[in-house]
Amino acid sequence: MVIRSLRVFGWLTGLLLIGIGISRMAFSLDSIPGGQAVNPTVDSETRAAGALLIGFGVGYLETFRRFPIPATAVRLLAAVMALLGLSRLMSMADVGMPHPVFTAACAVEFVAAGLTYWYASLAKHIEPRGTVTVGTPPGTHPLP
Repeated sequence: MVIRSLRVFGWLTGLLLIGIGISRMAFSLDSIPGGQAVNPTVDSETRAAGALLIGFGVGYLETFRRFPIPATAVRLLAAVMALLGLSRLMSMADVGMPHPVFTAACAVEFVAAGLTYWYASLAKHIEPRGTVTVGTPPGTHPLP
């Protein structure tokens, strides 16, 4: 049950990241609470960051669809999520507090990173190599 719940968490995270990325690419700063008119350089960077969020979301979907879920890929996703939170903390220290939505996003990113890393550690104990794992399609076995 825990594995299934965390698999759903991974899929929801991936879909959310893709949705935010598409919004940033299509609407730029209009998709950001508290956003305002900016120069073309900042607009370009905001839209490019949307593409990165889409790629990050696809990484979540691809990783969490596998049976068993590869722990190394999960740890990498956790590290990237923690970097998102760290970048927000750096911005808060450098230029001040952002819109409350982004203060909350910072906390969510650290919690998501922790849960994602915890999943990788948990999966190592629950899904040992060479055994049929929770969620493995019928008639299949993990590769040795």
